Amino acid sequence: MAVTVLLCDTADGLAQLQYALIRSGADLQLEVTTDALRAVELAARTRPDVIVTELTLEGLGGAELIKRLRASAPGSRTICHSDVVDPRVIAEVLAAGAAGYVLREEGADEVLRAIGAAAGGAGASLSARAAALVAGTLGEALDDRERLSMQLAEIEETTRQGTAAKAEFLSNISHELRTPVTVAKGIAYVLRNRHIPDEEWEEFIQQLQASLDKLMMMVDEIITIAELERGTLELELTELDLAPLLRHAADEIGRQHPGLEIQRLFPDVLPAYGDPARIGEVVREILDNGCRYSPEDRPVELRARALDEGVVVTVTDRGQGMQRTVASQAFAQPFSTGEAVLRKEKAGVGVGLHLARKLIVQHGGILWTDPIPSGGTRVSFCIPGHRGETLSALPRGGGDLAALPGA
Repeated sequence: MAVTVLLCDTADGLAQLQYALIRSGADLQLEVTTDALRAVELAARTRPDVIVTELTLEGLGGAELIKRLRASAPGSRTICHSDVVDPRVIAEVLAAGAAGYVLREEGADEVLRAIGAAAGGAGASLSARAAALVAGTLGEALDDRERLSMQLAEIEETTRQGTAAKAEFLSNISHELRTPVTVAKGIAYVLRNRHIPDEEWEEFIQQLQASLDKLMMMVDEIITIAELERGTLELELTELDLAPLLRHAADEIGRQHPGLEIQRLFPDVLPAYGDPARIGEVVREILDNGCRYSPEDRPVELRARALDEGVVVTVTDRGQGMQRTVASQAFAQPFSTGEAVLRKEKAGVGVGLHLARKLIVQHGGILWTDPIPSGGTRVSFCIPGHRGETLSALPRGGGDLAALPGA
């Protein structure tokens, strides 16, 4: 029994396709048209077994043409015969109900095979080339889905860590602010008593000033972190003598830790290139951190020297030592103290190492940490010694790059 086939294509396409199908000797009864809307009308009237259509005809095409043909002749099987090689178009017309897709470049034999499969009631039939296009796109889609799933998991983990860090910061900052605020309130209450001896009055004023200085330091650190994260921090780079800056930082931190010796091992003059105020912040941060975690009977060493790679400043304490995971977290995330807030034995908001590393990186330098096998931690940074100088390598003696994310 002859298979009725409706062909819808351009005039040239119809001529080639008709000639090839007639020469094949297949028992086919052909109806032809070059107009897509006319094809819809013919499909509704003749109800052919198979419809073979181009997708790019004027007036109606693509998935919409397939839907209209399916609605007009629900029992007919529609095969797309086209030059369109876009896998998305192939997927769209198959989703719209096409029973097959053959690329024009694959020839009339492939069309005849598709007609036979459609007339026999087979499922969706793709030519080899069309199938390869769809399979390739499907593979890419699966790869994209896997990649997006991994990215989503990373985002969720980052969000979770950020939420946890924020909660920890709020608990930590409330813990840290309470002490200086309580001291300031107590001193203000005492100072209302006008009968306090002058020497005690002066002592209370100094304690009040120290508490306010601590509050301002914490606020300044948080503001600086925010500027760094937004990329709005501007450095005032200049040629400087690092030696007096180091002496001033050692004097300041020494007053905060009067029972601890700070050994100063650096020359009287030490040229460097940087922002004096910001480098001073970094030195105070790591020096204060070393003093807070060092026993009073062991000195903290502040060393600086000029090397080929740049100017290297090192603070070495003799405390219990910082675990690599804690150091890595402190460098990578602000508000990481390495101690639970409810059992904190040392003061600190937890921005010190993170802030210090960010500031040094802004200078084009590097900052790293070395746990000392005999106990303690060595924190070092290297900055250019002169204007225009770049750091070509780590300072001699190496460094713990594992604890320096992104260095």
